[in-house]
Amino acid sequence: VGGPQVRNMATVGGNLFAAHPYGDFTAALLALGARVVAVGQGARPLEDLLRDRGRAALIASIEVPRPRNPADFAFAKVSRIKPKGVSVLSIAVHLPREGGRIRGARVAFGAMGPTPLRAAAVERVLEGQALDAATIARAAQVASEGLDPPTDAIASAWYRREVAGVHLRRLLERMGGR
Repeated sequence: VGGPQVRNMATVGGNLFAAHPYGDFTAALLALGARVVAVGQGARPLEDLLRDRGRAALIASIEVPRPRNPADFAFAKVSRIKPKGVSVLSIAVHLPREGGRIRGARVAFGAMGPTPLRAAAVERVLEGQALDAATIARAAQVASEGLDPPTDAIASAWYRREVAGVHLRRLLERMGGR
């Protein structure tokens, strides 16, 4: 997650506060259900911090639950220049499965709003389903629902909405849903 410069110099905590279009790692942390611990405060969901980054305290640690099965997690960064280009968008997916059904779906997008955010419509489509072609198609259809992508020098909001479902479909197919 991130180009060579970011991997060598950036911090995990710094990703939480990086302005769009940077901070791709935050989408991955969001999909994994990470919790942040601020100095003098208890752990709280990363989503709470992202809702009000302006009032955040010094981050002491970040708790990241490890997926029981690594194959249940996937990440994709969509950029025009590889590997160092800034993101058109990024997608992180955590799909734990029980008996072949998705339980506790978490899907997060970067560059699809003012901060990385969860894709609630996609999560609703995936929850309780098998990761098959029909489910993936339905998830791709609602990929940008409820999201508010920016228009900037990298891509327009229209373009981001148009390609979000395409890249989500590709990511889910890579996870074994062909």
